[in-house]
Amino acid sequence: MPVSDVPPGLEPVSSIKVVAAGGDSRWLPYAGKAIFSNVIPVDERDGRILLAFRVDGFGRNKYNPFSGPIQPGSSASKAATRDLQTQCGLQAVDISKLGKLIVVLEGNAIALDVDVFRSTSWRGDVVDTVEVRPRWFSHPTALSSGSPKLPTVPWDQMFEDNKFWIPLVTEGKYFIGRIDFGAPSPGEDVGPLLRYWFATV
Repeated sequence: MPVSDVPPGLEPVSSIKVVAAGGDSRWLPYAGKAIFSNVIPVDERDGRILLAFRVDGFGRNKYNPFSGPIQPGSSASKAATRDLQTQCGLQAVDISKLGKLIVVLEGNAIALDVDVFRSTSWRGDVVDTVEVRPRWFSHPTALSSGSPKLPTVPWDQMFEDNKFWIPLVTEGKYFIGRIDFGAPSPGEDVGPLLRYWFATV
């Protein structure tokens, strides 16, 4: 695919494979970026992933990866490790970066620049915290077709873009993506999914 077709905000790369795309090419403009990390624990052997049900803040009443801002002087991996431990009690032993997302919200001049991580090994027990209620869900991995004892991932209780890139995380595929959301309705964090683009690298 030509480098020129990579959506604005993403670094050009020489070899990619587009795995999902929709909407037109009128990508929303933005003036700056806020830097965040996302992390998803993936139990490859048992075919399950851990998601965070947000009880407050951005993404409230939805399931999300564990996430938070990357503070000045901190690395993305350290931020992801911190967020995982403070939000659900797990201390990542193995954590790896698997993706980069640029998320633009209509009417917001600041885009979200998100480094996506997955952890396949950790210490500790999952606990509810003030911010989130962590829950395990069945999801296919490279080593399992999914856990029959768990509910499947509740895509209808998540942001619309998640269904395109979370499977790439569970498969261990590095990817890049751009997402534009429309203006939100009152009480919502984001509006409808206007356009999206995801590619493995």
